[in-house]
Amino acid sequence: MSNVAPANYSPQQLKQAVEWFVKLQSEQCSENDRVLFDKWFLKHENHKVAFEQAEQIWANMDDLKFIPLSSLDAARSAKPIKSNLVKLASCILFIFSALITGGIWLDHNAETVIYSTEIGEHRCVDLADNSHIDLNTNTRVSVRMSLLGRKVDLIQGEAQFEVSHNPFRPFTVTVGDLNIRDIGTVFNVRKQVQGAIVSVLEGEVELNNGRNVSNESLVAGNQRNYTEHSGLGILQKVEPEKISAWINGHLVFTRASLSDVIVELERYHNVHFIFYDKNLAKETLSGTFNSSDLNPFLHALETMLPIQVKRNGQQIELRRWVR
Repeated sequence: MSNVAPANYSPQQLKQAVEWFVKLQSEQCSENDRVLFDKWFLKHENHKVAFEQAEQIWANMDDLKFIPLSSLDAARSAKPIKSNLVKLASCILFIFSALITGGIWLDHNAETVIYSTEIGEHRCVDLADNSHIDLNTNTRVSVRMSLLGRKVDLIQGEAQFEVSHNPFRPFTVTVGDLNIRDIGTVFNVRKQVQGAIVSVLEGEVELNNGRNVSNESLVAGNQRNYTEHSGLGILQKVEPEKISAWINGHLVFTRASLSDVIVELERYHNVHFIFYDKNLAKETLSGTFNSSDLNPFLHALETMLPIQVKRNGQQIELRRWVR
Protein backbone atom coordinates (compact mmCIF):
# COMPACT_ATOMS: atom_id res chain seq x y z
CA MET A 1 0.00 0.00 0.00
CA SER A 2 1.38 3.40 -0.93
CA ASN A 3 2.03 6.13 1.56
CA VAL A 4 0.70 9.59 0.79
CA ALA A 5 3.55 12.03 1.20
CA PRO A 6 3.24 15.59 2.42
CA ALA A 7 1.73 18.06 -0.08
CA ASN A 8 4.93 18.76 -2.04
CA TYR A 9 3.19 19.13 -5.42
CA SER A 10 2.35 22.44 -7.07
CA PRO A 11 -1.16 23.95 -7.26
CA GLN A 12 -1.07 23.28 -10.99
CA GLN A 13 -0.29 19.58 -10.42
CA LEU A 14 -3.15 19.33 -7.93
CA LYS A 15 -5.52 20.99 -10.41
CA GLN A 16 -4.45 18.47 -13.07
CA ALA A 17 -5.01 15.61 -10.63
CA VAL A 18 -8.54 16.82 -9.88
CA GLU A 19 -9.29 17.19 -13.59
CA TRP A 20 -8.05 13.67 -14.28
CA PHE A 21 -10.05 12.27 -11.36
CA VAL A 22 -13.27 13.79 -12.71
CA LYS A 23 -12.52 12.72 -16.27
CA LEU A 24 -11.88 9.11 -15.25
CA GLN A 25 -15.31 8.96 -13.58
CA SER A 26 -17.03 10.13 -16.75
CA GLU A 27 -18.74 7.75 -19.19
CA GLN A 28 -17.13 9.78 -21.96
CA CYS A 29 -13.62 8.80 -20.83
CA SER A 30 -12.00 7.02 -23.79
CA GLU A 31 -9.17 4.52 -23.99
CA ASN A 32 -6.95 7.25 -25.37
CA ASP A 33 -7.79 9.39 -22.32
CA ARG A 34 -6.72 6.56 -20.03
CA VAL A 35 -3.44 6.16 -21.92
CA LEU A 36 -2.80 9.89 -21.56
CA PHE A 37 -3.64 9.68 -17.85
CA ASP A 38 -1.14 6.83 -17.36
CA LYS A 39 1.57 8.92 -19.05
CA TRP A 40 0.76 11.90 -16.84
CA PHE A 41 0.60 9.75 -13.69
CA LEU A 42 4.02 8.16 -14.32
CA LYS A 43 5.73 11.34 -15.48
CA HIS A 44 6.46 12.67 -11.98
CA GLU A 45 6.25 11.33 -8.42
CA ASN A 46 4.33 14.45 -7.40
CA HIS A 47 1.55 13.52 -9.84
CA LYS A 48 1.00 10.28 -7.94
CA VAL A 49 0.90 12.10 -4.58
CA ALA A 50 -1.50 14.74 -5.91
CA PHE A 51 -3.85 12.11 -7.36
CA GLU A 52 -3.89 10.11 -4.12
CA GLN A 53 -4.67 13.33 -2.27
CA ALA A 54 -7.65 13.89 -4.58
CA GLU A 55 -8.87 10.32 -3.93
CA GLN A 56 -8.61 10.81 -0.15
CA ILE A 57 -10.59 14.03 -0.17
CA TRP A 58 -13.26 12.41 -2.34
CA ALA A 59 -13.48 9.48 0.10
CA ASN A 60 -13.90 11.93 2.99
CA MET A 61 -16.49 14.02 1.15
CA ASP A 62 -19.12 13.54 3.88
CA ASP A 63 -16.74 14.86 6.53
CA LEU A 64 -16.25 18.06 4.55
CA LYS A 65 -19.90 18.60 3.74
CA PHE A 66 -20.62 21.05 6.57
CA ILE A 67 -17.24 22.76 6.92
CA PRO A 68 -17.73 26.57 6.98
CA LEU A 69 -15.23 27.57 4.27
CA SER A 70 -15.94 30.36 1.78
CA SER A 71 -14.74 28.23 -1.13
CA LEU A 72 -17.22 25.52 -0.18
CA ASP A 73 -20.03 28.03 0.22
CA ALA A 74 -19.48 29.12 -3.36
CA ALA A 75 -19.36 25.51 -4.53
CA ARG A 76 -22.59 24.63 -2.72
CA SER A 77 -24.46 27.44 -4.48
CA ALA A 78 -23.40 26.26 -7.96
CA LYS A 79 -26.33 24.90 -10.00
CA PRO A 80 -25.43 22.37 -12.71
CA ILE A 81 -27.41 22.37 -15.98
CA LYS A 82 -28.75 18.84 -16.26
CA SER A 83 -29.07 18.92 -20.02
CA ASN A 84 -25.42 19.71 -20.57
CA LEU A 85 -23.04 16.94 -19.47
CA VAL A 86 -19.95 19.07 -19.95
CA LYS A 87 -21.29 21.85 -17.72
CA LEU A 88 -22.29 19.27 -15.12
CA ALA A 89 -18.77 17.85 -15.10
CA SER A 90 -17.43 21.40 -14.75
CA CYS A 91 -19.69 21.97 -11.77
CA ILE A 92 -18.49 18.72 -10.15
CA LEU A 93 -14.92 19.81 -10.79
CA PHE A 94 -15.67 23.19 -9.17
CA ILE A 95 -17.17 21.58 -6.07
CA PHE A 96 -14.41 18.99 -5.85
CA SER A 97 -11.69 21.65 -6.24
CA ALA A 98 -13.26 23.58 -3.37
CA LEU A 99 -13.25 20.42 -1.25
CA ILE A 100 -9.62 19.74 -2.10
CA THR A 101 -8.65 23.30 -1.15
CA GLY A 102 -10.64 23.09 2.09
CA GLY A 103 -9.22 19.68 2.94
CA ILE A 104 -5.63 20.80 2.46
CA TRP A 105 -6.25 23.94 4.51
CA LEU A 106 -7.65 21.81 7.33
CA ASP A 107 -4.74 19.36 7.08
CA HIS A 108 -2.10 22.09 7.38
CA ASN A 109 -3.97 23.69 10.30
CA ALA A 110 -4.62 20.47 12.25
CA GLU A 111 -3.62 20.72 15.90
CA THR A 112 -0.66 18.73 17.22
CA VAL A 113 -1.19 17.29 20.72
CA ILE A 114 1.58 16.01 23.00
CA TYR A 115 1.00 13.03 25.33
CA SER A 116 3.61 11.77 27.80
CA THR A 117 4.28 9.59 30.83
CA GLU A 118 6.73 9.80 33.73
CA ILE A 119 9.08 7.00 34.78
CA GLY A 120 6.99 4.02 35.92
CA GLU A 121 3.73 5.44 34.53
CA HIS A 122 1.37 3.81 32.01
CA ARG A 123 -1.23 5.82 30.11
CA CYS A 124 -3.91 4.90 27.56
CA VAL A 125 -4.92 7.58 25.04
CA ASP A 126 -8.21 7.23 23.13
CA LEU A 127 -8.15 9.08 19.82
CA ALA A 128 -11.17 10.61 18.11
CA ASP A 129 -11.09 8.02 15.29
CA ASN A 130 -11.48 5.09 17.74
CA SER A 131 -7.79 4.25 17.67
CA HIS A 132 -5.92 3.76 20.96
CA ILE A 133 -2.34 4.43 22.06
CA ASP A 134 -0.84 2.87 25.19
CA LEU A 135 2.20 4.78 26.45
CA ASN A 136 4.81 2.88 28.42
CA THR A 137 7.14 4.31 31.03
CA ASN A 138 8.93 7.62 30.28
CA THR A 139 7.32 7.98 26.86
CA ARG A 140 6.45 11.03 24.78
CA VAL A 141 4.45 11.20 21.53
CA SER A 142 2.99 13.95 19.37
CA VAL A 143 -0.33 13.26 17.61
CA ARG A 144 -1.73 15.15 14.62
CA MET A 145 -5.20 14.16 13.43
CA SER A 146 -6.62 15.63 10.22
CA LEU A 147 -9.05 14.69 7.45
CA LEU A 148 -6.17 13.59 5.23
CA GLY A 149 -4.22 11.50 7.69
CA ARG A 150 -3.29 10.56 11.25
CA LYS A 151 0.33 11.10 12.18
CA VAL A 152 2.13 10.13 15.38
CA ASP A 153 5.74 10.94 16.22
CA LEU A 154 7.29 8.69 18.87
CA ILE A 155 9.71 11.15 20.44
CA GLN A 156 10.94 8.83 23.19
CA GLY A 157 10.04 5.60 24.96
CA GLU A 158 7.65 2.87 23.87
CA ALA A 159 4.04 2.77 22.71
CA GLN A 160 1.50 0.24 21.48
CA PHE A 161 -0.98 1.25 18.79
CA GLU A 162 -4.42 -0.27 18.17
CA VAL A 163 -5.54 1.36 14.94
CA SER A 164 -9.02 1.85 13.53
CA HIS A 165 -8.14 1.21 9.90
CA ASN A 166 -9.10 3.67 7.16
CA PRO A 167 -7.23 3.30 3.84
CA PHE A 168 -8.20 6.84 2.81
CA ARG A 169 -6.93 8.33 6.05
CA PRO A 170 -3.55 6.67 6.69
CA PHE A 171 -2.23 6.16 10.21
CA THR A 172 1.55 6.65 10.29
CA VAL A 173 3.97 6.44 13.19
CA THR A 174 7.36 8.11 12.77
CA VAL A 175 10.33 7.18 14.93
CA GLY A 176 13.56 8.86 13.87
CA ASP A 177 13.66 8.60 10.07
CA LEU A 178 11.51 5.45 9.95
CA ASN A 179 7.83 5.65 8.94
CA ILE A 180 5.51 2.84 10.06
CA ARG A 181 2.18 2.74 8.22
CA ASP A 182 -0.77 0.82 9.59
CA ILE A 183 -2.57 -1.79 7.49
CA GLY A 184 -5.29 -2.75 10.01
CA THR A 185 -3.09 -3.38 12.97
CA VAL A 186 -2.04 -3.67 16.59
CA PHE A 187 1.69 -2.98 16.80
CA ASN A 188 4.34 -1.99 19.33
CA VAL A 189 7.19 0.46 18.76
CA ARG A 190 10.13 1.03 21.07
CA LYS A 191 12.52 3.89 20.31
CA GLN A 192 16.22 3.22 20.74
CA VAL A 193 19.39 5.24 20.15
CA GLN A 194 19.33 5.94 16.39
CA GLY A 195 16.74 3.26 15.78
CA ALA A 196 13.69 1.35 16.92
CA ILE A 197 12.16 -2.08 17.52
CA VAL A 198 8.88 -2.69 15.69
CA SER A 199 6.68 -5.64 16.71
CA VAL A 200 3.35 -6.55 15.09
CA LEU A 201 0.76 -8.25 17.29
CA GLU A 202 -2.16 -8.25 14.83
CA GLY A 203 -2.47 -7.43 11.14
CA GLU A 204 0.35 -5.80 9.22
CA VAL A 205 2.45 -2.64 8.92
CA GLU A 206 4.55 -1.18 6.13
CA LEU A 207 8.02 0.25 6.82
CA ASN A 208 9.72 3.08 4.90
CA ASN A 209 12.64 5.43 5.50
CA GLY A 210 13.00 6.98 2.03
CA ARG A 211 16.44 5.39 1.52
CA ASN A 212 17.26 1.71 2.05
CA VAL A 213 13.86 0.63 3.43
CA SER A 214 10.98 0.83 0.96
CA ASN A 215 7.48 -0.61 1.50
CA GLU A 216 8.79 -3.44 3.68
CA SER A 217 5.89 -5.49 5.04
CA LEU A 218 5.87 -6.77 8.62
CA VAL A 219 3.04 -9.12 9.67
CA ALA A 220 1.63 -10.36 12.97
CA GLY A 221 3.92 -12.42 15.20
CA ASN A 222 7.09 -10.82 13.82
CA GLN A 223 9.58 -8.18 14.89
CA ARG A 224 12.29 -6.15 13.15
CA ASN A 225 15.08 -4.11 14.69
CA TYR A 226 15.95 -0.93 12.80
CA THR A 227 18.94 1.40 12.90
CA GLU A 228 19.38 4.56 10.85
CA HIS A 229 22.86 3.42 9.83
CA SER A 230 22.23 -0.17 8.68
CA GLY A 231 18.46 -0.32 8.10
CA LEU A 232 16.34 -3.34 9.05
CA GLY A 233 17.69 -6.30 10.98
CA ILE A 234 16.70 -9.93 10.48
CA LEU A 235 13.09 -11.02 10.91
CA GLN A 236 12.40 -12.39 14.41
CA LYS A 237 9.42 -14.34 15.71
CA VAL A 238 7.79 -12.93 18.84
CA GLU A 239 5.04 -13.87 21.27
CA PRO A 240 2.41 -11.09 21.21
CA GLU A 241 1.48 -11.74 24.85
CA LYS A 242 5.08 -11.20 25.92
CA ILE A 243 5.48 -8.01 23.86
CA SER A 244 2.33 -6.44 25.33
CA ALA A 245 2.82 -7.72 28.91
CA TRP A 246 3.92 -4.26 30.02
CA ILE A 247 0.39 -2.95 29.42
CA ASN A 248 -0.76 -5.19 32.30
CA GLY A 249 2.17 -4.15 34.48
CA HIS A 250 4.31 -7.24 33.84
CA LEU A 251 7.88 -7.76 32.70
CA VAL A 252 8.54 -11.20 31.18
CA PHE A 253 12.06 -12.59 30.83
CA THR A 254 13.10 -15.87 29.23
CA ARG A 255 16.74 -16.82 29.78
CA ALA A 256 17.63 -13.13 29.60
CA SER A 257 21.07 -11.97 30.68
CA LEU A 258 21.07 -10.10 33.95
CA SER A 259 22.56 -7.08 32.18
CA ASP A 260 19.54 -6.93 29.83
CA VAL A 261 17.14 -7.38 32.74
CA ILE A 262 18.77 -4.50 34.62
CA VAL A 263 18.50 -2.20 31.59
CA GLU A 264 14.78 -2.95 31.44
CA LEU A 265 14.22 -2.35 35.17
CA GLU A 266 16.03 0.98 35.05
CA ARG A 267 13.42 2.15 32.50
CA TYR A 268 10.65 1.65 35.09
CA HIS A 269 12.41 2.83 38.24
CA ASN A 270 14.58 5.80 39.07
CA VAL A 271 17.45 3.61 40.25
CA HIS A 272 20.91 2.61 39.07
CA PHE A 273 22.38 -0.90 39.39
CA ILE A 274 26.10 -1.49 39.90
CA PHE A 275 27.80 -4.83 39.20
CA TYR A 276 30.76 -5.27 41.55
CA ASP A 277 31.55 -8.51 39.73
CA LYS A 278 31.18 -7.96 35.97
CA ASN A 279 30.65 -11.69 35.40
CA LEU A 280 27.34 -11.40 37.24
CA ALA A 281 25.98 -9.51 34.25
CA LYS A 282 26.22 -12.74 32.23
CA GLU A 283 24.00 -14.70 34.60
CA THR A 284 20.61 -15.56 33.06
CA LEU A 285 17.16 -15.15 34.51
CA SER A 286 13.63 -16.26 33.62
CA GLY A 287 10.36 -15.17 35.18
CA THR A 288 7.49 -12.68 35.24
CA PHE A 289 7.79 -9.67 37.51
CA ASN A 290 5.64 -6.71 38.52
CA SER A 291 7.04 -3.65 36.73
CA SER A 292 5.88 -1.27 39.48
CA ASP A 293 7.32 -3.11 42.49
CA LEU A 294 11.08 -3.61 42.58
CA ASN A 295 11.32 -5.44 45.91
CA PRO A 296 10.02 -8.86 44.74
CA PHE A 297 12.57 -8.79 41.93
CA LEU A 298 15.44 -8.00 44.30
CA HIS A 299 14.32 -10.82 46.59
CA ALA A 300 14.15 -13.20 43.61
CA LEU A 301 17.71 -12.26 42.64
CA GLU A 302 19.07 -13.36 45.99
CA THR A 303 16.95 -16.52 45.92
CA MET A 304 17.61 -17.65 42.35
CA LEU A 305 21.19 -16.47 41.78
CA PRO A 306 24.41 -16.30 43.83
CA ILE A 307 23.92 -12.59 44.38
CA GLN A 308 23.88 -10.31 47.39
CA VAL A 309 21.82 -7.16 46.99
CA LYS A 310 22.51 -3.94 48.87
CA ARG A 311 20.36 -0.88 48.31
CA ASN A 312 21.66 2.58 49.12
CA GLY A 313 19.03 5.13 48.14
CA GLN A 314 18.67 5.10 44.37
CA GLN A 315 21.79 2.99 43.95
CA ILE A 316 21.57 -0.83 44.05
CA GLU A 317 24.79 -2.81 44.45
CA LEU A 318 25.03 -6.37 43.18
CA ARG A 319 27.85 -8.55 44.58
CA ARG A 320 28.59 -12.22 44.19
CA TRP A 321 27.44 -14.15 47.22
CA VAL A 322 30.28 -16.13 48.78
CA ARG A 323 28.95 -19.06 50.77
